[in-house]
Amino acid sequence: MKLPACSANRRQLLQAGVGLAAWSLFRSASATAAAPAAPGINMLEAINQAGRQRMLSQRMAKLYAQVIRETRPEEAHKLLGDSMALFEKQLENLHGFAQQQNAKDIVATYDQLGNRWQEYKRVVAAEPTREGLPQIAALNEQVLANAHAGTVQFEKLHGGSLGKLVNMSGRQRMLSQRMSKFYFFRRDGMLTAEVIKGLDAARGEFLAAMKVLKQASENTNDINSWVSIGETQWLFFDEAVRADSSDRQELAYHDNNVAVTSENLLQVMDKLTNFYAALT
Repeated sequence: MKLPACSANRRQLLQAGVGLAAWSLFRSASATAAAPAAPGINMLEAINQAGRQRMLSQRMAKLYAQVIRETRPEEAHKLLGDSMALFEKQLENLHGFAQQQNAKDIVATYDQLGNRWQEYKRVVAAEPTREGLPQIAALNEQVLANAHAGTVQFEKLHGGSLGKLVNMSGRQRMLSQRMSKFYFFRRDGMLTAEVIKGLDAARGEFLAAMKVLKQASENTNDINSWVSIGETQWLFFDEAVRADSSDRQELAYHDNNVAVTSENLLQVMDKLTNFYAALT
């Protein structure tokens, strides 16, 4: 098999990344249970979980398209089920927390998100098909919009700089999945204007936010370390997601790299967001 143009060392690092992905927050039952019950949430954790809902909307669409592409399909099915379970758990947490805060506008947002989720869930829970992909493409954007609205509302209710950082770093998780979603949509033959332009737009947003996070005065030594790790994982992900070829075997190689590196980058950005959410 002819491998794409990158060094042997870089290929080894990309392949070794599978081990990192295996530690992903979202891959075990204990991790799925990591979202605390509503009474245990403070405002920063609410922003964290609300932002994670944005990511999950994109991750589920990515995994759906990844299964169609037959890229790591068993793993993708498992991660899809875990993502659905975590979305529902966090939806319950956030709705309950908004009620505890007597924030009627936020409760209304999560009522709407719950309705959108039921529509999305019916489609994303079915066996992935190319015929179902247009519905996924439409519904994931609606769920994303509602989830983002809730995150912004919680951030405003918090009213501090840490809330902004949790929101921004949490949004990086979403962008990692959004970019890889657009990659697999294109591989599955969905070539709408939004899909064609979407990856580059999300890439620019991701890079701009990393600059802000790197310079944040609130950063601790641990946070700075995880920002650096995020920058390293970004290099691997960016190389994978921007690769192209006309050779079927090389395309399969690139697809695998995107599947692995998108999960690695997600894990790192989730860890970073958790550090921000734990600051006081």
